[in-house]
Amino acid sequence: MSDRHRLLTRENVYLLFWATVLGLAVAGAFGAYRAVSASGEDADGWFVEFATGLLWPGALIFAGVAGAVFVGWKANID
Repeated sequence: MSDRHRLLTRENVYLLFWATVLGLAVAGAFGAYRAVSASGEDADGWFVEFATGLLWPGALIFAGVAGAVFVGWKANID
């Protein structure tokens, strides 16, 4: 089978890895920002705020960043 028809080439594995890592990093940074800017002094409240920020807006942020990495990689934007 030719390389053109292979789904998981080395380049695509790198692409999936970096899209996932960068998406999670940005979503985690947003969740941390929400937790730090919360008005409560309680550590449990901070964790709940972090988890909440990571789940809903974090999922959207993850999808946006991973999509941008994917499109940029495939378009070979330098």
